[in-house]
Amino acid sequence: MKYSPLNNNSQEKIDGLSIFLFIVLVIIGFLSISSATSDVNQEFYSLSPTAIKQLIWIGGSIVIIFTILYSNVVVIDYFTYGFYAVAILLNIAVLFLGREVSGAKSWFGFGGIGIQPSEFAKVATAMALAKYLGTYGIRFQGAKNIAICLLIFLLPMAIILIQNDTGSALVFLSFFLVLYREGLPGFILISAVWLMFLAICRIVSEATGISSYYGYGLLLGLGSIMVFFARKDRGISGLITFIAVVSAAFYTIVGTVYSSILQPYQRDRIELVLGLKSDDRGLGFNLRQSKIAIGAGEMWGRGYLKGTQTKMGFVPEQHTDFIFDTIGEEWGFVGAIVFLLIFCGLLTRIVILAERQSTTFGRVLGYSLACVLFFHLSINIGMTIGLVPTIGIPLPFISFGGSSLWAFTLFLFTFLRVDQVRK
Repeated sequence: MKYSPLNNNSQEKIDGLSIFLFIVLVIIGFLSISSATSDVNQEFYSLSPTAIKQLIWIGGSIVIIFTILYSNVVVIDYFTYGFYAVAILLNIAVLFLGREVSGAKSWFGFGGIGIQPSEFAKVATAMALAKYLGTYGIRFQGAKNIAICLLIFLLPMAIILIQNDTGSALVFLSFFLVLYREGLPGFILISAVWLMFLAICRIVSEATGISSYYGYGLLLGLGSIMVFFARKDRGISGLITFIAVVSAAFYTIVGTVYSSILQPYQRDRIELVLGLKSDDRGLGFNLRQSKIAIGAGEMWGRGYLKGTQTKMGFVPEQHTDFIFDTIGEEWGFVGAIVFLLIFCGLLTRIVILAERQSTTFGRVLGYSLACVLFFHLSINIGMTIGLVPTIGIPLPFISFGGSSLWAFTLFLFTFLRVDQVRK
């Protein structure tokens, strides 16, 4: 049999704490979905059609779990690249055969059931990245290896951007944190923060009508000052000049993308978050109602099935992207903190398991899982309280939907299965 880093007959017990936290989160998600979709006069025991669908998705997750736990773990390694290729092909196919939902053509429709291949692309990308870095003789060093690692997650990200699913595409940026753990130079992350600052400046310039020449002038001035102080060192001067040229090019590209490529509703969402406009009746309605719902919970919450904002359906799509509102209103600040502690407990446990891996494959897979989950958690909750744009990212294990639940179940238990044979 071909060598595999996972070809190991020695097995430990699967991590029970991770499974327990997973079960708790899934239960919280089901109860929240049941509450958010219940009728005003509905009793506790009477489940809504949406809650029943979620039960079916949970049943499918159980099948996925037992399939992974009772499969030969070497299969995970052998079919990783195949899984990645299938995920890429499905995300290309959905551009031609998929249906459009909320402006994004990223869903396959089968009757009343929708499957979003971009969710599974996150799992496939993490496995492919782990497979490549775990290959004998490969290190995260040199231009070739770094370029291949970047291509592995930037390719699906680009395809999903074409689907107009900006939220799912941005999740792939979390793999930069994984690569940082594997040795990505720190200046790249600093550069990313700098580019983000430039992007915000250009967006403000475009939205408010301020001439973009002020931005170019600022870049030129900063660059000139830095080159002046580093003029005796040609290497540093050359590097500063390169950074200035790249920054100016990026500044121009952001302006073009913002004004010519982004749809009006996407620009409106960004401007709402940046405080450049106010719209309590249009796009800002969701955010305003979301804040009201969370604030209505106060310290201890109104109680399960007793949230007026939730029961009356004031927050659109509350059972999907805005499910955190239900937790905030019905369980209050204390309940929200307990939920975050449970979720962060799972994240912490995953990182601990990732650090004890004896293979690069296991470590990269574990950190990929932790980073993707953290990105989803941060963006989703930030979205509900107005810190980030409303870009349609589900809350893992909590939001309604089979694609997200199945993908993250597959992701988590694949890693736990790998951890089981870590020795």
